[in-house]
Amino acid sequence: MRESQWLGHIVNIGSMSANEREKRSLLYVATKSAITGFSEALRKEVNPLGIKVTLIEPGAVGTDMQSEYSPAEQRQRIEEMKMLHAEDIAACVLYTITQPKRCDVITLRSAPTCRRYVC
Repeated sequence: MRESQWLGHIVNIGSMSANEREKRSLLYVATKSAITGFSEALRKEVNPLGIKVTLIEPGAVGTDMQSEYSPAEQRQRIEEMKMLHAEDIAACVLYTITQPKRCDVITLRSAPTCRRYVC
């Protein structure tokens, strides 16, 4: 991007776990916290070159990593709005990269409507 002078956009996918820091998630929290720090430092390095960096931090998403729930339970939780669907994260990415040049989405947090303590 730097060499071609193309104003680009880097989107990193982190997790709300970097801030929530739930027990029994030590390594996951550590890696997602590292992505947060990496994104912030990278933004400071490349933003003056016209390259945007966005960190998207989703909440619970129906994936293989949600091993405490079977695929059927995940589908149910998605219907109940207690879990996000992968396409929801794709929509966040699309939103981020389609903003006007003057708008820099730095961090986008997306959580299920019915989170642990709501609904």
